[in-house]
Amino acid sequence: MITPGTVCRRPASPRRRPGTFLLGIVAALYLFAASPAGAFDLFAQHEVTAQFATPDGKPMGNAEVRAFAPDEPNKPAATGRTDTDGKFTFAADRDGFWSAEARSPDYVARVMIRVGGEQQSQNWFSPLFVVGFLVVMLALAIWYRLLRARALGRRS
Repeated sequence: MITPGTVCRRPASPRRRPGTFLLGIVAALYLFAASPAGAFDLFAQHEVTAQFATPDGKPMGNAEVRAFAPDEPNKPAATGRTDTDGKFTFAADRDGFWSAEARSPDYVARVMIRVGGEQQSQNWFSPLFVVGFLVVMLALAIWYRLLRARALGRRS
């Protein structure tokens, strides 16, 4: 209830904050810099692509695929479908002989894939880098909010 002599304040208009804009730019750059493997599974060691074809060489498009880890041959580690070229990509979290099986209405194709074993180039995009980056961004956001709260507190 408003009584005579009550001062009503108009709500502050929303302003664009430079910190929010900067955070948006950094997030966009981070997403563009991320490799497809990093977007697929952050902690995967390898990205594996298998291509399935019929005995006459035609790609097995839209076939159901199950991939099995080396130590667990009865439990699928990854499932999905092939693309139109018969390719299926999954993340392998350990080295060894992986198996994959593609099933279409007419054919079943199986493949064994050796993952790891040879020295591969190290990608700069590691899980440790991602976690460290996120911690630094969180610390900067908290620091910025504290500065803003302190500045607004002095104006009152």
